[in-house]
Amino acid sequence: MSAVTTPAASPASAVSTAARAVAVDTAAPGLVAVEHLVHQVDSALAGLLVEDGGREHVLAGHVLAEHVVSTHVARAPVGRFVAVVSWRGGPEPERVRERLLSSVPGLLPVDGVLVRDPSLAPGALAAAGEALRRSSGRLARYRGRRLVERRTTPGKAVAGSCLDAVEGLAGVEVSPDAVLDATGFARPTWKDGRCTLLVQRAGGDVLVPFEVRDQLACCSAH
Repeated sequence: MSAVTTPAASPASAVSTAARAVAVDTAAPGLVAVEHLVHQVDSALAGLLVEDGGREHVLAGHVLAEHVVSTHVARAPVGRFVAVVSWRGGPEPERVRERLLSSVPGLLPVDGVLVRDPSLAPGALAAAGEALRRSSGRLARYRGRRLVERRTTPGKAVAGSCLDAVEGLAGVEVSPDAVLDATGFARPTWKDGRCTLLVQRAGGDVLVPFEVRDQLACCSAH
């Protein structure tokens, strides 16, 4: 395996010290369903949190806090995917929960998480913990996503986003100036506190994400 990375001691991820997280669990049975849930979360949080922060995102004199939306696997009482919103600073979790409750149908507040059924709460809480620790999870919304989801290079993708690394699978070599085609869809993952985009080789010398948009029947363009 080859990789283009940031230094291990100083990860670039936008939520390396995220202090807040809210899990949303609708018992999404697969990636299509959880991508749809991510889209609902996007709509609910408009004007409260932003995917890419900065001076251009100011509301009533306040810079909006950046957030990440990640998806996590829960296995009990039924296998499913959970969406988690994590952020540092900005609004209190209660404000985020209120927005989500008013926008995503059928949710119940249980122990700080939002679930379709109370039996899902333990798994949702575990997913929120994974997001805060950055121990696992698949990032659907993250800083610099639009700079990654295009035809670019691994070096530029890492420099312009929260990615800590672009890594090749099965011995695929990754150099900073290689061609990376992640047009419209890139879902990096967290592992051991770092955010990594796994890639494989497509035709010629072009690298593409290991998870591709065509695996999803709908909602991937949201």
